[in-house]
Amino acid sequence: MENRMKSIYSAASHLFINKGYARTQMKDIAKEIGLSTGMLYVYFTGKREILSFLLKGTIEPAFMEQKFELPIRSQRFDSLNDEVIEAFEQNTKAFSAHLDDITNYPLEQMLSDAFDVIAKYGIGCLLIEKNPDDLGALTGYYKEYRQKFYHQILSYITLYLQNKSFRQVEHPQYVAHLIIETLSWWGMHITNDAYEIQKDLQLETAKNICMDNLIHAYKI
Repeated sequence: MENRMKSIYSAASHLFINKGYARTQMKDIAKEIGLSTGMLYVYFTGKREILSFLLKGTIEPAFMEQKFELPIRSQRFDSLNDEVIEAFEQNTKAFSAHLDDITNYPLEQMLSDAFDVIAKYGIGCLLIEKNPDDLGALTGYYKEYRQKFYHQILSYITLYLQNKSFRQVEHPQYVAHLIIETLSWWGMHITNDAYEIQKDLQLETAKNICMDNLIHAYKI
């Protein structure tokens, strides 16, 4: 059962991200993992429940490993939006913890933490980004979250510029965008929705490549 649920998670997330939720049918997911469509309905009552399962699994990986009463129904996810928002809010709070004093929070640690956040929530973020019309309130919240994350990165850059640990740049606001896009590329896009997806790329390798480039580009 555990392996089957992980297979559904992998196949459905790939299709919802790359083909789109609206254009993906239950038979597409079943075909991707070698199941009959009827067998997929043994596990989930419908496509919406699978999408909810993916989002829940993003914020709580252990959720996929528990035993489920099948088929999984929509009632299981009645509070999902609140849970997703709470997870992102906790992340926002944690990532801001060093803004009052960066003495013991160097650039490389900040970049490492930012990468880890993006990689952890990558599939959930891409599901929202690629299917904004299908996720309603979560899409609106996610846009606000991305803005908060950008301003956090920019605030850290400003502080590093002040203590002269960051290379002088003419437009810090655009550098913040560039850093986020670089982190996002290596943390979630290259393994999920890049033109040439690198599914076998180990996360540790992706992180090392990303960190090496960013640190050499900006650290003094």
